[in-house]
Amino acid sequence: MERVNKIYHSSRNFMFKYIIAFLWTSLNFVIFCKAFNNYHYDAEYYYLSKILGNGLCVSRGTAPVLNVTMALITLPTCKSFNLLLHKSFGRWSMRFLIYYLQRVKVLHLILGYSLLIVATIHSVAHFVNIINFISNYDERYREINWASGPDDNILRLLFATPTGFSGCIMMLALLAIAYLARRSNRDRFYNTFLTSHHLFLVFYGMMFYHPLSNIIKHQTNVDKHKIMCDLVDNNTLYSNDDLLVLCGEPPQFAPAIKRGWIWPFMGLSIYVIDASFRYLTSHSENLRVSTVQVYAMAGHAVHLRLQFQKQSISKILPGQYLLLQCPLISTLEWHPFTITELPGEEKNDFALTIRVRGDWTEELYNIVVQREQCRRTIGGVEPIRRIEFLLDGPYPSVMSNMLDCKRILFIGAGIGITPFVTIMRLLIRTNVDRPARVHLVWVARSLETFLWFTDEISRLQEKFWSQNKPDRFLVKLYWSQNYDEHLLAECFGDMPSIKSRIHRGRPNWNEVFMDLITLYPKKSVSVFSCGPKELTKEIRAKCKEYNKHGCNLSYFHEGFG
Repeated sequence: MERVNKIYHSSRNFMFKYIIAFLWTSLNFVIFCKAFNNYHYDAEYYYLSKILGNGLCVSRGTAPVLNVTMALITLPTCKSFNLLLHKSFGRWSMRFLIYYLQRVKVLHLILGYSLLIVATIHSVAHFVNIINFISNYDERYREINWASGPDDNILRLLFATPTGFSGCIMMLALLAIAYLARRSNRDRFYNTFLTSHHLFLVFYGMMFYHPLSNIIKHQTNVDKHKIMCDLVDNNTLYSNDDLLVLCGEPPQFAPAIKRGWIWPFMGLSIYVIDASFRYLTSHSENLRVSTVQVYAMAGHAVHLRLQFQKQSISKILPGQYLLLQCPLISTLEWHPFTITELPGEEKNDFALTIRVRGDWTEELYNIVVQREQCRRTIGGVEPIRRIEFLLDGPYPSVMSNMLDCKRILFIGAGIGITPFVTIMRLLIRTNVDRPARVHLVWVARSLETFLWFTDEISRLQEKFWSQNKPDRFLVKLYWSQNYDEHLLAECFGDMPSIKSRIHRGRPNWNEVFMDLITLYPKKSVSVFSCGPKELTKEIRAKCKEYNKHGCNLSYFHEGFG
């Protein structure tokens, strides 16, 4: 039985992990083969194929793949589109929707890598075409030859013609986007990453301009000039009436009707509509907010409390996030942050906890610290220059699913605890039945990080203890660096329930997951994590490993990096 379970879980994990990539690759292969065969066997391209060979088929076969990719690559980034999916299909299949939201970034990356690979193949094929245009130049068919003669220059066709120039610009833009989108660049130079990613507008523009030179032409009189007629000499032609009927006219050529632009235009249109809608809503009166409270927190973080100036028409749910812009810092950058306190029935405000990670958050932290110093200097008077914010959202995330789960394990690293904070506050404030059992593992490098939300943890513990349900909320806190018992006693000496649950170093994940399968044999447990990529990989691997021991572990993770 154990072997059957092992095979089942391995098969399920394999399917969930690779089915999207397999389907997308298969679709691209079918599109490529169909276009390749059309240009390889179509009599209309006989003369052009004689000049270019298989370079024509490869370049034209990859073109529709690029068009379809450009139509889809913007969809995962359209948050209004994802919100529409959440509202439309959330009741139909929440699990499928959560899986989609979890894989949105992966979908965008798959499409991005696909675009880079296919564009490279397309460019190499066209470079081969340039060489063949020159080396196979024929005076009889100069109408379909891109080169001006057998002595034409490759560099002229590559850089000094509209088609060649636009192709080079597209490849440079794509390479810049791919290079600057690497994780190391995103973390260190977010502004550069954001700016370079908008080069996709240049890519789209050049893509629409690229085919306007009409270098790919087809024969329009195939019925009156059959293929192979170019091999028949004049004496044979005029001495044979049948051949004269088949080859009576010289070949005539014309550019094909262009319909490929429709696909990337659809993708660009959806993106523009989404961006315009989000711009209008984020600047509308309904989402206009005022800053109620902002101060620097221990652990290099900022507490921010905002209040809607009007009663918000959009309901904020636990686990959701929003995009925040501070015009004082940048009028272009929007950054995602999980909401840590929801608007109440009486108060129309909410809170965010923002940890310094990157140049934008660093500048926000410095502004807040300078304001606090200025306030102390001038005797508590509020500085004239206020910090204002614009909102975009809220948007659903995989963490919105926590309230629907019966048993959950939440693993947070540092600021990764924030998606769980609204769940804790909801459990403190209400008496909901789900989740029935909650396990929290919070890992932090510094002790100051635990100061952010230990009050909520302690209050939730006290509530369940008073209800004689001490096992409903189980907590383990791990101080991973520079552990100091004296500092621990100084900070949490008056909170023994917290102090006793703070452990030295990193968690032993085998012990954590062994406790789960011991407590819940043959039962389902939802595992949520929010933290760095290394943590995500480790927890996912543990879920796969311990699924083989009879416990059904469903893994979900959230990450904005």
